[in-house]
Amino acid sequence: MDNVPTAIREKRVWSGETRLAMNDSTPVLRVRNLTKRYGDNTVLDRVSIEVGRHEIVGIVGENGAGKTTLFNILSGVVEADSGQVELNGEEIDPGDYHSATLLGISRVFQEQALIPNIKVYENLLLSHEALFTRALQLIDSGKMIATAEAIVREGGLDIDVTRRTSDYSFSKRQLIEIARACLVPSMVLGIEHPVVLLDEPTAALEKSDEERFFDLMKRLKTRGSLVFVSHRLTEILEVCDTVYVLKDGKLVARLRAAEANERMLHGLMVGRERDADYYHEGEQRDVSDQAVVFQTEGLSSAGRYSNISLEVHAGEVLGIGGLLDSGKSEFGKGAAGIVAPDRGTVTLGAHPARRPEVRDLVGKGVGYVPAERLTEGMISPFPLAWNVTMASGGDIFANRLGIWRNQHEIDVAERSIELLNIKADNAKVPCERLSGGNQQKVVLARWLCRQLKVLILDNPTRGVDAGAKEEIYQLIRGLTADGVAVMLITDDLLELIGLSNRIAIMQHGRVTKMVPAAPDGKPSERQLIELMLSSDANGAGGRRPQATEYVEAVVA
Repeated sequence: MDNVPTAIREKRVWSGETRLAMNDSTPVLRVRNLTKRYGDNTVLDRVSIEVGRHEIVGIVGENGAGKTTLFNILSGVVEADSGQVELNGEEIDPGDYHSATLLGISRVFQEQALIPNIKVYENLLLSHEALFTRALQLIDSGKMIATAEAIVREGGLDIDVTRRTSDYSFSKRQLIEIARACLVPSMVLGIEHPVVLLDEPTAALEKSDEERFFDLMKRLKTRGSLVFVSHRLTEILEVCDTVYVLKDGKLVARLRAAEANERMLHGLMVGRERDADYYHEGEQRDVSDQAVVFQTEGLSSAGRYSNISLEVHAGEVLGIGGLLDSGKSEFGKGAAGIVAPDRGTVTLGAHPARRPEVRDLVGKGVGYVPAERLTEGMISPFPLAWNVTMASGGDIFANRLGIWRNQHEIDVAERSIELLNIKADNAKVPCERLSGGNQQKVVLARWLCRQLKVLILDNPTRGVDAGAKEEIYQLIRGLTADGVAVMLITDDLLELIGLSNRIAIMQHGRVTKMVPAAPDGKPSERQLIELMLSSDANGAGGRRPQATEYVEAVVA
């Protein structure tokens, strides 16, 4: 604590004597009757929870249940309308995120909150530079680098902190953010018992990085407490001590994790049991006699993907699977014309083959949903209606004179709210007020107002709860029933298997295998992982060491 400036120490709301009086039976964090409203919409309704010392508490609920709003209040991002938050027995009101961090509450956000074009050590110690100043207020970058290296070493991360953050994959960047939230409070600020809020931290992690994260959680539990939000109920049950269930802004249950199961949690969250046919495999169509409506030929982008030729039939879901370095997401952007490939063509139905260009493809019936909805899929401060119609301003929502058809825009957006069960007061609400799952539905709604022929989806259910996932799966089945061709790029193996007619496996930018996935002949997770890891018939990639052990760890 000696390296923490007096001004920072004085912001703490408890004294040394108060800390000494605490014992393991005193909750480190207590929330009493927390309420938050936006207009007429109550997003938190008298919610009370407790977090014990050295405890991992899980919070589950559908998108829109109030989980992120609860975290926003605890981390000082927004203020509650009523209720109390106590930390170590003292009432606190952080006022802003930085103050909450100084008090001992840190957070991993649902969407990454790193600055990509600065170095890793600068991101790890962002807003704490005052602790590393020398005479004349010059920053001691050497000391910052040494501290950052100690943080990543403690976190078990193989990361060069002097490299630019954007040099690392999305998964590795997520680990950097997790390390910052989990380790800076104790290692830099000297906080004796930090509370770490984890909002969907594993949604963007590769399996190998997940193992590092869960190992870090176990170690952090010995010196702090964690509050863990995840839509993966298996994770919640495996790592948490206590589980709170939120529904429509209200606390509906508090359970010991050891006494709960997935079916019980799902029923409490959504008010119904999970459909036995979660992926609606019985609705999968035989498309062998259907026309090819979308075809790529020789699509290539230097350093990303090479010579990819695929075809998708009307009513088919073509899955694209592979590790994060396989190039599958980059290929999706190329096929949609978002990032133009260096060479190759796309053929859409009877239209002649041509180099993919997004404006042309959208006009001909191609839609694209990106993996990162906030940075690539929407402008969140703008209204829901604007985000629904942003891809159709030139041909649907403006007349021949270029005058915007405001009422038509509102009518379409309101129909989208009803059709997709989007939890929003009205079509004019800013998208930043919606939960992650409801934001994802808005991005999907953008393409439903068009005469869609092909829909390219990149991880469409990332950060989405089980109930909303099932609604999205039913939407996909409905689109294929209408003859829409779907290209599904996903890191979720069960989703990939359950939804796809065929699965293209990618390694190092190439398609190495096409796997049939008929309803009565679905491949297993083990089979797909083996294909993702092993060398293909043409020698692309090369077998990775200890592939068998990796498969065992993933499928266990």
